[in-house]
Amino acid sequence: MNKEVINKKENVLIVGAGVAGQELSEEIKRHLNNHYEVVGFLDDNKKLEGRKVGSIEVLGKISFLSKLVQKYRVSQVFIAIPSAQGSLIRDVIKSCEKERVVFKIVPRILEIIEGKVKLSKVKEIEVEDLLGRAIIKSDQRLFKKEFKDKTVLVTGAAGSIGSEICRQILGFSPKKLIALDFWESGLYNLELDLLEISNKELFECVVANIQDYERVKGIVDKEKPDIIFHAAAYKHVPLMQKYPYEAVENNVFGTENMAKAATNGGVEKFVNISTDKAVDPSSVMGATKLLAEFISNYYNKKGKTKFCSVRFGNVLGSQGSIVPTFKKQIAKGGPVTVTSKRMTRFFMTIPEAVQLVLNASLFVKEGGEIFMLDMGEPVNIDGLARLMIRLAGLVPGVDIQIEYSGIRPGEKIAEKLITETENVQKTLNKRIFLVEGNAENLSVNNILDKLRKLVLKEDNRGIMNVLKDVAPNIK
Repeated sequence: MNKEVINKKENVLIVGAGVAGQELSEEIKRHLNNHYEVVGFLDDNKKLEGRKVGSIEVLGKISFLSKLVQKYRVSQVFIAIPSAQGSLIRDVIKSCEKERVVFKIVPRILEIIEGKVKLSKVKEIEVEDLLGRAIIKSDQRLFKKEFKDKTVLVTGAAGSIGSEICRQILGFSPKKLIALDFWESGLYNLELDLLEISNKELFECVVANIQDYERVKGIVDKEKPDIIFHAAAYKHVPLMQKYPYEAVENNVFGTENMAKAATNGGVEKFVNISTDKAVDPSSVMGATKLLAEFISNYYNKKGKTKFCSVRFGNVLGSQGSIVPTFKKQIAKGGPVTVTSKRMTRFFMTIPEAVQLVLNASLFVKEGGEIFMLDMGEPVNIDGLARLMIRLAGLVPGVDIQIEYSGIRPGEKIAEKLITETENVQKTLNKRIFLVEGNAENLSVNNILDKLRKLVLKEDNRGIMNVLKDVAPNIK
């Protein structure tokens, strides 16, 4: 990348003439006027073209970037659209790479969306920026109304989604947050993180295993939560394919334990975190998560607790995401391992997913609902690997080799968010859909009784046969 030249200004373009772009230009004027000269904005808003925003002219559309870089001898491009579609950012990068200019971006974080843009937060572009979509700003007042003075329990609290739920919930003045997980080290680290944003009196980190009914029942009876977010689950497809009894013990009976404790404890609302892999499952993990949806629906009819499930795909930055794996492989000089050239997956950032999960929880009416989050267009994994290699300043197939390992047991080439027999309806949030037509035809009690006996014997073959009754496509 180009280095700043002392006592010589670099010409820069700012992509985006909105609030972020304007504040960024002001920051440059105030603090880096000796180093940078903002020659203009690029923006696709036709009303702004040819006009001045502040003292800086909007030179044209974003597609004019290459031409304007040459005309004004631009050496750096700052992308200042925190809500930009990943496809737009990818187009800007292509133009910057073609013209060999430095490109940076304003982070897509919630504080930036609130308008707190500082030049110091301009950063190198990361894969999260390229795959993200426009984040719809949620009405924080509704969250405040929902969670203020409520006791909220989060299972799987040390995990990627669970920990972010904890962080966001603490921002809405709950009476108390109970962060529950059996992963002691992760829970310890979460406690340190939460202490930085909240008083110790407002939360408690509890070491407990959802597989122990008496333990979780005791916690629910003692703490009397109003809302439970059930994020605890085994999620790694190949590992669960190898250990079906563990997947069933945790994802099925762990969910049943929490559902039963919630029902008996008079919990107001229970939000089950589901997955796109529960749709026409081809894996043990997917089948157990489908059963978790069935269990939520079953217990919704057992008491006053209103149950719902929320489905979404992969989250960027999670412990099970392919992105950290690719980063490590690139850092080591390769090769980068891809299962198939054709494989696609849905992706979403962790804060984005959690905002939508919290939003979906507001839409529960009768209970038994299944909500699906809009994951955007599926991402080709081979293309993602190549993109990440290029972001590292390297050439795929030259500097870093790509190897194809083949699809692992239980994996699909492409995931879906609904089955062929399901329909979706819109909600008040255009990124959240209500799924209809998922009523199970199987007896949940009968399935659970069969699995309970087989788990005790660690009979993997028997477990697989029962799971195939629920999900015939398991391999």
